[in-house]
Amino acid sequence: MSNFAAVGIIVMGIGALMCFANSGGLVKVLKLRNLKRHGVQGEAVSTLQEWISGGHRVYYLVLLHGAPSGSRQPHFIEVGVEPRGPVGTVVPVVYDRRNPDRARTGTLADIADIDLSDDWRFVKLFWVPGLTLVALGALLAITMTVI
Repeated sequence: MSNFAAVGIIVMGIGALMCFANSGGLVKVLKLRNLKRHGVQGEAVSTLQEWISGGHRVYYLVLLHGAPSGSRQPHFIEVGVEPRGPVGTVVPVVYDRRNPDRARTGTLADIADIDLSDDWRFVKLFWVPGLTLVALGALLAITMTVI
């Protein structure tokens, strides 16, 4: 293996680390974008509330009206938000009708008011150079191994 192939592997690793560093931001942006596009208004009931160092962790069950009895109820967890009442409180929720496990407490107006431009900027800041380095490193590693 030539030195260029080794450099290519190192460059691929750096690119992968850049993408991994902001993977949480990408998940957040994609989840909120899908809720804005496909979200429907519904209700959820809190089932458990825990105090953690970053605030609270609240577990919710989404109430799907018209769902057959005995079917699995979708659930989701919100971290860092203040609980909207004691356990058993019914709260408004916006969920993705294709996958009700993707949900967030609030109304459609609350979701529409969320500005994703700062989060999207950081996603692009990490993912564009990261994926470019992965592609460049793969090109170096494959080309120099074959030659």
